[in-house]
Amino acid sequence: MSKLRHARLIGARSAALSLAVLLAACGGQPEPANNAAATTDNASNEAASAAENAAANIAAPANAVNSAAPAAAASPTPTPTPTPSASATPEAKPVAAASGGDAANGAKRFAQCKICHAVEPGAGGLGPSLHGVVGRKAATLAGFSYSPAMKASGLTWSDAELNDYLRAPMKAVPGTKMAFAGIANDKNRADVIAYLDTLK
Repeated sequence: MSKLRHARLIGARSAALSLAVLLAACGGQPEPANNAAATTDNASNEAASAAENAAANIAAPANAVNSAAPAAAASPTPTPTPTPSASATPEAKPVAAASGGDAANGAKRFAQCKICHAVEPGAGGLGPSLHGVVGRKAATLAGFSYSPAMKASGLTWSDAELNDYLRAPMKAVPGTKMAFAGIANDKNRADVIAYLDTLK
């Protein structure tokens, strides 16, 4: 074989081989020009098939994750149990008098005071009438003879002054005629003052 013919044959085989690789890459399936080209084409097809299989294997777990995601998203979210609010409005309580006491209970407690004090205006007794006593200046009710100590006390019977006085009258105004030990219990005293507030 001449060198020129041999070179042409090698060139033709190289061209056929290049064409086969190119077509294989583009998806074509040319008929093999010779055994070498056919072998190359088969190798290219196997490589392409292996690449497709690898891509499928990579995509499979991703698809599995994607298909599982809607299921996870679809699972119901548990609803939290509401807790009682700390700022809930408590039950309304009866409105107390200015003294903070219970006038109804004070009326009962006042029974011991009725021995000396009337609650009707102008009525007399061992002590002055307590009608309208809250807000009145001490020792100013006409028709009653007050002690010099009470006249000099300068008190005006507010809830606060009555509270101090009724706790221990003879300590609050030494020399008073009111021979009464006082109401030691704070609640009972506040209740009596609440009752006196009603005597208008």
